Amino acid sequence: KKNKTKNMISAYLVFSLTFFILLFLGVWQLNKHKIQSYNQNLLLTKIKEDAKELDNLKLNIDNIEIINVKGMMLEENSLFFEPRTYKGKIGYHKLVPLKVGDKYVLVNRGFTKDKKIESEKTIKKINGLAIKFPNPNFYELENDIKNNRWYTLNLEQISAFLNIKLEPLLIYEMNSSSKEIINVKPNIVSNINHLNYALTWFMLAISLSVILIIHVRKI
Repeated sequence: KKNKTKNMISAYLVFSLTFFILLFLGVWQLNKHKIQSYNQNLLLTKIKEDAKELDNLKLNIDNIEIINVKGMMLEENSLFFEPRTYKGKIGYHKLVPLKVGDKYVLVNRGFTKDKKIESEKTIKKINGLAIKFPNPNFYELENDIKNNRWYTLNLEQISAFLNIKLEPLLIYEMNSSSKEIINVKPNIVSNINHLNYALTWFMLAISLSVILIIHVRKI
């Protein structure tokens, strides 16, 4: 009888912990789905409007803005974030500082399979999506700054490595004419199916409940 009680307590403890973790993951994905849907609708609205013409980087962003900005691309300071994927291909996101007047902003030029740096600085007009520079998530990999290996967007680390003060903006280029770079969108408007992930976590929680019931009946 003691063993039976002990087994039941152990089963309830394991179930409770796992069940709440699965519920948390499900709710987390639902919340991301809600934010994603809002941002996608906002993006569609912004695209229909005229892009904001920037001659400086004084831009207050609540969420997303479509912008045009002209500056000098500092190709020699390009950074490659890894691993990134595009339609099953593994590669990098190429991020290049753009000098606008006496200020600097980081531009995500897009997905590329190779770490290729152009030889010359170029003046370029960027049409893109501007967002607030994201804060690193706790589950992201640490950057290997010593070896110039980048996994996580971290404004302070990137600014220190490049020895320039970057503005707290991130621009995703939309008008790249390069055949080697494919423009990408920020995660906040990505096509990741968070709703499907949420349903998966909830179904696992339900399945776990069924397993617990079967287990308790056998004890």
